[in-house]
Amino acid sequence: MRVRLAWRIPVAILFALPLGCGNRNPIGPSQPGSVGAGLTIAGPDALLTGLSDTYTATSTDGTTRTISPTWTSSNPAIARVDKAGRLEGRSHGSITLTVSYGNLTASRHVQVVNNYAGSWTGRFVIRECTDTGELTDHDGGFCLAGPGRLGTTGWITLTLAQSGSTPREITGKIGSYGETITGAVSDDGRLSLSGTVTDRDFDDPGFTISTHRLSAWDTKLTGTDAMTGQWADDFTSLVSCLGTAHIEKELLTMTRAPASTVR
Repeated sequence: MRVRLAWRIPVAILFALPLGCGNRNPIGPSQPGSVGAGLTIAGPDALLTGLSDTYTATSTDGTTRTISPTWTSSNPAIARVDKAGRLEGRSHGSITLTVSYGNLTASRHVQVVNNYAGSWTGRFVIRECTDTGELTDHDGGFCLAGPGRLGTTGWITLTLAQSGSTPREITGKIGSYGETITGAVSDDGRLSLSGTVTDRDFDDPGFTISTHRLSAWDTKLTGTDAMTGQWADDFTSLVSCLGTAHIEKELLTMTRAPASTVR
């Protein structure tokens, strides 16, 4: 008896039949980094004029790789950035630092603060003077004929350090006095200082002869290493001729010595 085999379908044809329904195809997996991709900028929030720092960009798409982004500064006159992300502080103010890579961008606000750190030397002139007590009468008066007379000039030296997160905090020394004076850089880039320093007996440093209270200090940069401005000196004599004198001084010149090291 013959067996009819026409109904059998070759196995190869079965495997070739479509397994889906209609025209729908299976959904492929999403590409790594296609969700939540972006950039972040690493670097300081503030920079001093005349100094520089290098900022870096990192991809946040879940991968680690070297990228060559494009850097831009919103105001190169305040801070200039090169293609490697090195930002140079040029003048007091703030900028927006932006990095771009492909279709991704990130921005960061950076404050540039006037740099007053270093050793300064200059000359001042007395513009106003008023005295009290024995200082008024002794030897023609402190202000009329003594050290406080109008037009008298003198030397001034300052050694200043600048710190803080912004960095706007100032500490330093004036002349050869041992006491520390303090101050800050204002929003518009001006420097203020205050403090009290003492004149001491040469043979007995523990004995105070007079004091100088510095106030109303208002100076500003007029170049990378030049400064101008004025301040008040409230002088109090504690021996011999007792009395006080209020002296207002103005800077004629003030220059900063070159730094021994460059950051």
